[in-house]
Amino acid sequence: MPARHLLYLDANALHSFRWQQGSVVPTGRYTADDEGIKAFADAVRRAGSGLYTLLVDVVEEGFHADTLPSVRGPDRAAMLERKRSQTFFGTPFSGALSRGIDRSGRRRDERFLFVALTRPAVVEPWLQVLRAVNAPLTGIHSVALVIDSLIQRLAAPAERCLLVTYAPGGMRQTFVDQGHLRFSRLAPNLHAITPDTAARCAGEILKTHSYLISQRMLPRSGQLPVYILSDAADHAHLAPLLNASDERIYHHTDIAELGHKIGLNAPISGSDATPLMLHWIARESGLLQLAPANERRFFRVWQARQAIIGAGVALCAAALLFAGKLWFDTEAIKESTEQLRSDAAYTQRSLSQLQAALPVLPAPLDDLRSAFHALDAFQAGKASPRPWLSHLSVALDAAPELALQSIQWQSDAGDTPSKGVAKLRLPPQMAVDRRAMVDTAERFLADLARPPGIAARVTRMPVELQSDRAFRSSTDPAGQLPAPTLEVSFALGAGQ
Repeated sequence: MPARHLLYLDANALHSFRWQQGSVVPTGRYTADDEGIKAFADAVRRAGSGLYTLLVDVVEEGFHADTLPSVRGPDRAAMLERKRSQTFFGTPFSGALSRGIDRSGRRRDERFLFVALTRPAVVEPWLQVLRAVNAPLTGIHSVALVIDSLIQRLAAPAERCLLVTYAPGGMRQTFVDQGHLRFSRLAPNLHAITPDTAARCAGEILKTHSYLISQRMLPRSGQLPVYILSDAADHAHLAPLLNASDERIYHHTDIAELGHKIGLNAPISGSDATPLMLHWIARESGLLQLAPANERRFFRVWQARQAIIGAGVALCAAALLFAGKLWFDTEAIKESTEQLRSDAAYTQRSLSQLQAALPVLPAPLDDLRSAFHALDAFQAGKASPRPWLSHLSVALDAAPELALQSIQWQSDAGDTPSKGVAKLRLPPQMAVDRRAMVDTAERFLADLARPPGIAARVTRMPVELQSDRAFRSSTDPAGQLPAPTLEVSFALGAGQ
């Protein structure tokens, strides 16, 4: 957190304080002359960075209540700026407090209280010191506006009341109407209650009461509650001079108790309400301030810088969190990988042990695997040699002299015919009778070709039928000739 420098300005001097850990610590007093202003400039340069807040407690301030049309947006800001310039001409230190909607008339109007410091020359030398070092000024506050916010902390204030406070600037009397500031008056040189000043303090209360009645802020009939903010010892000097009547009733409000209620940690000595008001300014952020925008430009720059730094810190924190998440995810993946490797090694060892316990295979494993794959492919096919073999069997039944030696069957994919080659052996005694072998082959081929549509042909005859050789019977003995063979091929049509 940046250092908070709280400044209290009255007609005679500037008092500087440092706000830390809920306490208001005095750091210096500078008289309102060239020497005091120079000493303050040296103190500001030594203090270095920090935020400055100015509380002004002078007689030269004005209050004006008015009713304006209820508008919003840029029109509202322009209307209030124009009204402040008309009401308090010649001072840039002014502000407007909204007092709610006025429902007494037909038009929807809004009530305002305009407040201003009517003598800028009182504030200007001190602001010039802050400008010279580019010190960020959070705002310029009026004691009356601070009391307007602070009055809500009192114990059930009346509808109309007068609050009396003491500070180095003097005795301030603030009139509150309907719970809000209506008027404030400062009596200089009455900054404390002593036996010598008690009578003057009581007289100032009577003057203020008479003024409020003359301005018709108070009815002539009615009792005005007067709250005196002081400590018990000082109030003992004033109490004998305060005579309750039908017009006024006096209440003592302990300043230390109020300070504790608003969170002020440091003890308050005497009836000086300055630490209490400065602590309230430092604590509350929504108070109305009177400084124009150009006086607060360095504070706006500081706010923008803090926002950028905060955004950078947030992005850095987010990046660190993301990096931490990635690191944890990486570690989890590493652990999972190691676990998978361990499981794979264990599975491989178990598989090796199981394979070692198996009996010896009759053939290499790759050959068996290929054979099973071929068997699976064969079983998955639609074609079967059964019809082709059945047809061959019928033809062999009609030719009992033929003996089957071997077959080669095949079937292509799709609806192609089932075809094959059969190798047959004729009786050995038929080897000497070539005509009989040819007749037997032709009869067998005719049986294979039934019914029509079956393509059957002889691929190898038992005799040679070349055109350049004579067709005759052999005269060799039958026992010396090999058994003749016949080779035929036929194909079944689709659906047979």
